[in-house]
Amino acid sequence: MSFASRRPARVTSLLLIASLFVPAAAAQNVPPPPSQFLKFEVGADRQLADYKQIVSYFKALAAASKRVEIENLGPTTLGNDLIIAVISSEENLKNKKRYQEIARQLADPRGKSKEQIEALVHEGKAIVLVTCNIHATEIGASQMAMEWAYALATAQDAATKSRLDNVILLLMPSINPDGQIMVTDWYRKYVGTRFEGGPMPYLYHHYVGHDNNRDWYMLTQKETKAINHAVYHEWYPSIWLDEHQMGETGPRIFVPPYAEPYSPSINPLIFRGVNLIGTTMAFRLEEQHKSGVIHSFDFDAYWPGGTRNTGWWKNIFGLLTETASARIATPVNIPATELAGGPKGLVEYGPQVSFPNPWPGGRWRLRDVMDYERVISDALLERAAANREDYLRGVASMAQDAIAAAASPSDHFEISAASPDPVVAAKLAHLMSDHGVEVFVDERGDYVIPAGQPYGKFVSEMLGVQRYPKTKLVPGSNFIPPYDMTAWSLPLLMGVPVARNSAPVSKMRPLTEKDWPQGEAVGKGAFKLLKPEANEAAIVLNELAAKPNTNISIARETFKIGPQSFAAGTAIVQGGEDVAELAIKHHLDIFATPEAPKVPTAKLRAVRTAIYQPTVPGGNIDEGWTRWVLEQYGFAPKPIDSKTVRAGNLNAAFDAIVFPSLSRDMMFNGPRPPQPGAARPAAAADSEGGPRYRPDLPPDFQDGLGREGVAALKDFVAKGGTIITLAAAGDLIIDDFNLPVRNSLARVRSEEFLAPGSLLNIELDPSHPVAYGMPHTAAAFVDSGIAYQTSLPMADTERSVVAWYPKDAEDILASGWIRGAERLERKAAVVAFQQGKGKVVMIGFRAQHRGQTEGTFKLLFNAIRWAGLAE
Repeated sequence: MSFASRRPARVTSLLLIASLFVPAAAAQNVPPPPSQFLKFEVGADRQLADYKQIVSYFKALAAASKRVEIENLGPTTLGNDLIIAVISSEENLKNKKRYQEIARQLADPRGKSKEQIEALVHEGKAIVLVTCNIHATEIGASQMAMEWAYALATAQDAATKSRLDNVILLLMPSINPDGQIMVTDWYRKYVGTRFEGGPMPYLYHHYVGHDNNRDWYMLTQKETKAINHAVYHEWYPSIWLDEHQMGETGPRIFVPPYAEPYSPSINPLIFRGVNLIGTTMAFRLEEQHKSGVIHSFDFDAYWPGGTRNTGWWKNIFGLLTETASARIATPVNIPATELAGGPKGLVEYGPQVSFPNPWPGGRWRLRDVMDYERVISDALLERAAANREDYLRGVASMAQDAIAAAASPSDHFEISAASPDPVVAAKLAHLMSDHGVEVFVDERGDYVIPAGQPYGKFVSEMLGVQRYPKTKLVPGSNFIPPYDMTAWSLPLLMGVPVARNSAPVSKMRPLTEKDWPQGEAVGKGAFKLLKPEANEAAIVLNELAAKPNTNISIARETFKIGPQSFAAGTAIVQGGEDVAELAIKHHLDIFATPEAPKVPTAKLRAVRTAIYQPTVPGGNIDEGWTRWVLEQYGFAPKPIDSKTVRAGNLNAAFDAIVFPSLSRDMMFNGPRPPQPGAARPAAAADSEGGPRYRPDLPPDFQDGLGREGVAALKDFVAKGGTIITLAAAGDLIIDDFNLPVRNSLARVRSEEFLAPGSLLNIELDPSHPVAYGMPHTAAAFVDSGIAYQTSLPMADTERSVVAWYPKDAEDILASGWIRGAERLERKAAVVAFQQGKGKVVMIGFRAQHRGQTEGTFKLLFNAIRWAGLAE
């Protein structure tokens, strides 16, 4: 046979052989790999895809692959799309509504027999949620997610297909899209300069920065609300992995098991299931020669405020991983001499049972971050698929355990609709409902939350009080200190009385969106009275104060009209025909009377409010939270920086300036590095006493208040302005304003006093304008050593102690843990000064902490309003 005659057959054979090696992408008509699609190498040094590019890739992948769908959870704070990629087999995606329904029934298995539950377990799929990049600088997972999704969409091997047959993956490439874009833009701007990979001078979430993983039981932010709804009202995942990054100089990756302590209120099955996955992750990493894997390190299993943490109390197997960071996308070189232990679980850097193969040091890249995260992500799917029925059965079993844990079938929590602030009481009820908790309304209008329900563990944890577990690792040693806060009792945080009751409730119905205090107009007359106890009254007063032809006075004493009592701080409004309509809109009662109450009053005007926004590496989180809280209540604060303060003439634009918690050093000096020969405060030295290295920010972001700024602030007060400080910011007043106040704990060591995020009882004087509408006792969130001691001032200064700690140390702790409570006895928590025309208010704790402390918001609101009162 001639060559010519054989050619067609040979060509056909070659084409057949070649077709066997055609990439799966071409066979399925899916987009090319991320690097080809984006036209740069994803994961390469100094290369980043921003969130918009990532979304475009995921949308293209979903448009072409029958294994990928995209769900949009809605807009983020700054208007970006918050997406979930739903990845599974084609057959599973066709029937995803059925699998969502099975997951819902397993999450709440009441009324089902063992056989019915087992049938659902056998039919269902493991719904696995993976969230990436909640902290915007922890950017590796957002890049890895594209490569992982592509691999899952195109792979034809039996192992991947089996995993996708058994698992529905919910992959969120970033749950902080706004921050991911900010970080990427900032990084790109400074590549090639000495600031490459350095910190931004502002928050990477518009309001809450790094605290966006501290919002998962309070649900204040758009992103948190949207994801919470998807998890607990739509998808009901059985497993949740949140991928993070940590520092550069320790282990390369943390995987579960967690460190001590743990909360005994969590079902132990959670940790057995989590540890099974974590061990698989560690095994696969070692198998692929990825050194530096550690478990039982630093990250504990006690606090419920994070993404997957909150899920522990709702029967979700929640996992955290933490991979060592590069400088965003810039490699770092870490010599062995800089590798360090320190956190619990690794006192010294070296091999131990939980860390058998330490990383030796060297060069660490974004690509390394992504590779480690890819291995643990695949291991997660491997274990979820292999033990699918175990995890589904576990969810149902834990739900049944939670139901059975109630003291009796009628065991429940009651939130009285007649609370001092009924709107905040309703907020608490609706917050619990948003969490997927069953909430009812009884015939009196009170809110009833049964203890015996699938999320009953969560209910008891959130509505009870906390006592930090004193866990010891060896006999005679100190117990393990807390990693984060130790108290989160919502009734105490929000100032809402909640009672536990076992008496049966005969008539009740499910809570609905319409179940809010109705608000009503009582009486007739030209003078409208608005009580001060409700936080929502701040919105009404701010709106009214901005209206023309509306006169507002604030009662300086308590008074009565008929049988009705009105506390000091009651607003008396004349004019403004829509006063009643506005109050009722905000669920408040408004009282009318034909004559002005016979009580001393002070005129109220609109307060032009500024909030100090300092230049801080990473931004000042407390500033973001303060700004958010004030905006929610209609204060519209204007951010001002150090340059604006130094320019002076502040009274021309503002009546009150709020200083969120920040050290005096950072406010006064700014983030500039130490200057040659300049004295540095003790806080700027390390434990050996040497100078602490502080990376530079670009020149435009290095200024602080300096002496000019302090002089301008003193002038502001002298001319009638009001300064309000929160927590650590009070040191600026103590050090620079020569007022008769000091912090009695300023030089006390943590071995002598420590309150690591606890709720402490305070007593108040509701007759003072800063405490109007407050009860005589409240719970303050305290996480630093501040206890004010005042003294007799000069004749031109008047000082007031607005709030103070009880006289007996045993009465101070409300929830959490404290060391050295006796050092707070009879010390001031809030002090106020009037000096000439001006005022200074020092709130020695964060009254607005993370948008959670509704019970003390009024202290901040009143301090601002005091600036607008004409005495």
